[in-house]
Amino acid sequence: MSRFRGLVHVLRCLLRRSTVESELNAELHEHFAHEVERQLSAGVPATEARRRAAARFGNVEALKEAVRDERGGRWLTDLVGDVRIGLRSLRRSPGFVVAVTLSLALGVGGTTAIFSVVNAVLLRPLPYREAGELQMMRVRWGGLAAPFSGSLSFADYLSLREVSAPTAEVATYMPFSQGFTLTTPAGPEVIQGAIVSTEIPRVLGVSPIAGPGFSEDPEATQALIAESLWRRQFGGRQDAIGRNLTLDGFVYTIVGVMPRGFDVPGYHESEAWIRPGRREPTRRGPFFQSVIARLPPSVTPAIAASRLTSAVTPLLRERYGVKAEDRWRYSLTPLKDVVVGEVSRTLLLFQGAALLVLLIAIGNVANLMLARGTVRSRELAVRASLGASRGRLIRQLLTESALLGLTGGALGLGLAFAGLEVGRRSATSLIPRMDEIRLDSPVVCVALGLGLGAGLIAGALPPLRLRFVRLNDMLRDSGRTSSEGERGGRTRRVLVAAEIALTLAVLAGAGLLLRTLGRLEAANPGFEAGGVLTFQLSLANTRYSDPARLPAFFADLEQRLRLPGVTSVAYSTSLPPDRLAMGNNFTLEGRQPGTPGAQDVAEWLWVSREYFTLLRIPLEQGRGFEPDDRPDSPDVAVVSEAFARRHFPDGQALGKRLQGGDWNPRGSWTTIVGVVGDVPYERGVWGGAQPTVYKAYAQNIGAGSPYVSLRITEDPQLLLPSVRRAVLAIDPELPLRDVATMEERLRGSTAEARFRGMLFAILAGLAVMLAATGIYGVIATHVNQRRRETAVRRALGARRSDVLRQVVGSGLRLALAGIVAGLAGALAIARSLSSVLYDVDPRDPTVLAAASLIVAAVAGLACLIPALRAAYVDPMSILRNE
Repeated sequence: MSRFRGLVHVLRCLLRRSTVESELNAELHEHFAHEVERQLSAGVPATEARRRAAARFGNVEALKEAVRDERGGRWLTDLVGDVRIGLRSLRRSPGFVVAVTLSLALGVGGTTAIFSVVNAVLLRPLPYREAGELQMMRVRWGGLAAPFSGSLSFADYLSLREVSAPTAEVATYMPFSQGFTLTTPAGPEVIQGAIVSTEIPRVLGVSPIAGPGFSEDPEATQALIAESLWRRQFGGRQDAIGRNLTLDGFVYTIVGVMPRGFDVPGYHESEAWIRPGRREPTRRGPFFQSVIARLPPSVTPAIAASRLTSAVTPLLRERYGVKAEDRWRYSLTPLKDVVVGEVSRTLLLFQGAALLVLLIAIGNVANLMLARGTVRSRELAVRASLGASRGRLIRQLLTESALLGLTGGALGLGLAFAGLEVGRRSATSLIPRMDEIRLDSPVVCVALGLGLGAGLIAGALPPLRLRFVRLNDMLRDSGRTSSEGERGGRTRRVLVAAEIALTLAVLAGAGLLLRTLGRLEAANPGFEAGGVLTFQLSLANTRYSDPARLPAFFADLEQRLRLPGVTSVAYSTSLPPDRLAMGNNFTLEGRQPGTPGAQDVAEWLWVSREYFTLLRIPLEQGRGFEPDDRPDSPDVAVVSEAFARRHFPDGQALGKRLQGGDWNPRGSWTTIVGVVGDVPYERGVWGGAQPTVYKAYAQNIGAGSPYVSLRITEDPQLLLPSVRRAVLAIDPELPLRDVATMEERLRGSTAEARFRGMLFAILAGLAVMLAATGIYGVIATHVNQRRRETAVRRALGARRSDVLRQVVGSGLRLALAGIVAGLAGALAIARSLSSVLYDVDPRDPTVLAAASLIVAAVAGLACLIPALRAAYVDPMSILRNE
């Protein structure tokens, strides 16, 4: 038995030795091949390279020494070696490296910049505790003549506050777009802020970093301030809590400091959140409160809306005479959807367009890689003949692609950073949460990942081609100029056609958006904007709390503003094209509550007598406001054509009466005395004119924040200093806010459309540039590979025009194939853009034709340089060299 065990042991040793020797021989061969490649990359001739490799790895003992040194870190050493060889190889082709990294940087930079916006706006949660539980409440007038969903009234909020538990916890806020005037020892300062309810910090889940916060005393006038204001005005001292803060002449007690970055939803840079003493409303409307509800996880929005509607209806009926009859109900929308709004679709469209540009860049880089692979075919064949395995060559090519991809990703990250800095300055008012955008670690990882992935995808074609090509054939054919034409030319032409198709799709989208912008700017806003200067005054001050003093104030203001060059002065609670202060529901006389058309909602304005004349809004029927329309005379109103068409299709609006707010038999009625042209107030020209009710400011005069408009015969900006002095002469603490000419307001109302068109045009320009580079590369390579054929044709009598026609024609045929394929993509993008188009058909043939012609023209220009090079070459010198 012992002898048998000894025999088995000897056999095992022999087998193990045989296996070890086999492994050592294989490893010897691999090290030998690796050393030969390294020497060749350093420029050593092939014979000397083999000699040096044999001197180092010529026997098993040397191999054992190498294995002992490299064991445990072999993969890392191989990777470092591949990187070192790749860097040396790329250093010898600087033009190729610049072209590849620039293409990748453009594609990755655009995609990363837009992804960072998408990440901050759409993916990152709102900066509140358990933000997914927050819902924005709306009142929906679904049973009315025109379905409408809007803000709530203060009466709604008070009623909800009583009955919401345990269904939800509610809070309300009302931002002041014109800001507050803060009284300081250094003089008045305008800060941004909002009027909020006691529950707003608790509902949003953000606690003060100093101070107790709002108390439950409904009569106390209190304020929370931002950390920035706390440090700027009070030096960050704890004794600021309990001190007074004077805003718009009213005194508030500071009860807390909110942390950096806090604000009410949809706004930023606020520095004060005030809670005035509560005043009980006398009727349900008007509707201008934003109400937030925090739902428990067990309650769905639909169930909560139904419960709250049922619970509040009896209170509204008892207090304000509101009837139900299914004419209104509450609805709940996730707060994030409200904050983001319609911009989410726009951002996703931008992200899709940027990804298309990235695909074009990948196709461009793949073309460059294939062209370089053709040039390096002899090098790869020599390496293979010296012992390098096919896998080893593929790994080396992919390493070079990864290096290029990472470099392009890093450069793209820099371009994204620069683009975001520009975007912050130009799009903060257009894109919500723009101040939260930053290049954080996820965005950096995405940029580098996109660059690496794009580089590997683009660089995968040469290694894939290497798998199916005989290396001996590569060595034999490497000296033939036309060898690539059969193997790789078709692939490169397909890639370029795909680039052209994608470019056409992006270019068509940009054309539709630019056409939309043109239609918006050419649309009739319903008034004449030229020569009008506007600004806003905040009269929410103790000096203006007595309505009896306001007529004298406005008379003095109007007299002082009639400066040389000012032809008329008017004031109003709202301004076109997008400064709507309030919407209101109303009841028409003679129509019983619950019947169709008995109630509806409309834009609601108070305007002075000269308002229509100043803005040159046409009077269609009846009269405007007159000096006899005083507080002691019957209430009158002027309505818009949209209002008259909807409620009085027979054209008999004059003399009819309506009552603002819900039906109340004890309320006063307002008589319609005129009909004026339609003017947009809420969403500008884009949203179109809505039914509007104008009330006489003289009959409803009160403190607030009226807009003042001046029609001036000269440049309005030149008169602005005189206007400021005239207002300050009345009240030194009454600054002008939201100052702008009416033409600037019109341009501002189309800023979002302009931003969309500009960004899409930039992406389309990048796509066109990349596609032109791709076409140029393919045609130039084609011309270079067929230079012998071209020389023979020229020697046999072919004219230069024949060569030009042949080369340019081949490029245009390639472009035509891409255009035909790209029309389908263009129609798909057009359908996705339909929601952001204004008075433009998504299948507009003019836009598609223009985009196709631009692509064809660019393709022709890209082919012209290689064509001229082929046409003017000396055929005898080429034939002699060949």
